[in-house]
Amino acid sequence: MNDFVRMLKQVGTRLDALSIDLARDAGAIVRNAQALSDSINAQVATIVHATPRVTKLGQHAAALFAKARWMGIVNAAKTGDARLTADDHRELARKTAAIAAELRGGIAKLGQLASCRPDLVGAIWATELAALQADVPAIDAARIREQIVAELGEPIETLFATFDDEPLAAASLAQVHTATLHDGTRVVVKVQVPGIDDVIAADTAALRTLAGALDIPGIDLATIASELTRALTIELDYVVEAASLASYDGAAIVPKSIAKLSTRRVLTMTRIDGDRLGGWLEHHDQRDDVLRELVGEVAAQILIRGQVHADPHPGNFLVTPAGKLALLDFGCMLELSADERAAYARLVLAIAGGNGAATARELETLGFRADDPDQLVDLASAIVGALRPGVDTATLDWQAAFADQIAASKQLGGLQIPRSFVLLGRVLVSVAGLLATYKPRLELHPLLASYLARAIA
Repeated sequence: MNDFVRMLKQVGTRLDALSIDLARDAGAIVRNAQALSDSINAQVATIVHATPRVTKLGQHAAALFAKARWMGIVNAAKTGDARLTADDHRELARKTAAIAAELRGGIAKLGQLASCRPDLVGAIWATELAALQADVPAIDAARIREQIVAELGEPIETLFATFDDEPLAAASLAQVHTATLHDGTRVVVKVQVPGIDDVIAADTAALRTLAGALDIPGIDLATIASELTRALTIELDYVVEAASLASYDGAAIVPKSIAKLSTRRVLTMTRIDGDRLGGWLEHHDQRDDVLRELVGEVAAQILIRGQVHADPHPGNFLVTPAGKLALLDFGCMLELSADERAAYARLVLAIAGGNGAATARELETLGFRADDPDQLVDLASAIVGALRPGVDTATLDWQAAFADQIAASKQLGGLQIPRSFVLLGRVLVSVAGLLATYKPRLELHPLLASYLARAIA
């Protein structure tokens, strides 16, 4: 895989050489570009020969890399500026999202994570990758039935009174089908995509290798790769998810698992009726109340209970016909110790109070590191700025706030982040995205004050 990274750099050199063809006829450009494409595919097939999965990943990565460099060459020839335009980024992001949806597995999960982090990838990429939060192409129902029978040991007709072959939802790692038990109980059956274990193993191995070879300012790839590997491994174990459901003691409505119809790869749960949060917020006037409830629930998870639902995209929230918040999919969870909860609470209070020295101290306590600690304080202040007293989420300039985060992160060198912040950052930015989109009239500081006080008590 290190050879593959070196090959990508060679591709960049070859593309730069192609720029001289811009002064020649179009035919020369096409011929040399095609020759480069053939060369890329040949090198990938030679270097990354371990599995077809990794070979395909390599080919897609090389093609995207080559396309980006070619866009820069064309822009330089037209305007003298090799930087990619907004349209260039949009095209690359859409192509990346399509590839990730096709490949599923860890690649799609990584794309979902990136879509929740506009502070890291920028607004255009976050918007286009958000398509991965919707359903991916469904697995054939016959394979899903085979997986259920293999896990539960009995025919579908014996297990369920009814089973709908049309999936309720299809995701990168699993597919969800509605069913009815013989006693009339309405349930959903979450079934792991057959063979996904091997796919995740290949994806996480590739991610760890690339993280060790690449250095991107403002992004701690090594920690991200390590924590994603851990989280994905746990997410494939539905026994762990069932235990998380059973131990939940918050205010939101959650499904109940059916133990006799659940295994490591199949999870049967009671069905909750409701509308997906995003669609509900578009058409109801009570959005302030529901978003206030959501913020309070997330705060309680992070600061009080220490059991954090770490996959908080809008598809995992429902609003019931009674207007109550329901929370789905407990596969990706983050555990925070009492010391971590207290340190995060002190960090928020230090930033809200404008205390730079205390902010730096709490960042160090949590495990954040950077070559320039002052720049790290600036980044933390940009991320948590909405929690300052007097800030109304309805009037906050969220676009400027995200821009400040991106600018601050690009200045950081030698960044290290604690394991907890890989998933916690996703949670915070996902909630911020909802607040930025729907602009409820909320002041977060007084809403969260009691949670912060309890965390450090």
